[in-house]
Amino acid sequence: MSRTRKKIKPHFSIGIFCEGASEKQYFDMLNKKYRRGNVVTTYHTKIKVKDAGASGRKLIETANQHQKQEKFDQVYVVFDRDDHSRAELQHCEKLAERYNIKVIFSSISFEIWILMHFESVMKSYTRKGLYQKLSGKKYFGQDYRRFKGSDYSKYLEDKVQTAKLNAERLYQKNNKIYDDDPFTNVDKAIKEIYDIDQF
Repeated sequence: MSRTRKKIKPHFSIGIFCEGASEKQYFDMLNKKYRRGNVVTTYHTKIKVKDAGASGRKLIETANQHQKQEKFDQVYVVFDRDDHSRAELQHCEKLAERYNIKVIFSSISFEIWILMHFESVMKSYTRKGLYQKLSGKKYFGQDYRRFKGSDYSKYLEDKVQTAKLNAERLYQKNNKIYDDDPFTNVDKAIKEIYDIDQF
């Protein structure tokens, strides 16, 4: 008499390498929200989030070293336009493709995505302008420059769906990753990483 073997999905590991504390805090919040913190879940996916303290090419090189050491199945890097030139960003894109690393990119900064949790964003901001706006009572109600890098859960956890819808609206207008400002593809990455449609 033959026995039926249980089908068990193979383990899958994801590494998310961030350029700073804000991005790490945000993805830590998502790991808690979707119950996939640094533990193996029922879907056998392990997600690790690291603040690599680097941007652009250096961040991609750092992520590639960790990919080799920790044997992630998929690696993402999260960084902003900052002062990167178009040529530098194109070089980053080619480097990431060579290493099979996916780029989560925002212009002018990750705070564009953060602002989308509160409202639609169709115009470009300076970094200073974004911080001033996010410091307002309607948003974080405190100096955002000092707050960034803290736990976002209280402010954003229940607004991720709103951010996704606002990002989709922006993408209809601005979808050239290195030319458009504002731009973000955080929503697409979240859908892929957490395998969800409802945020």
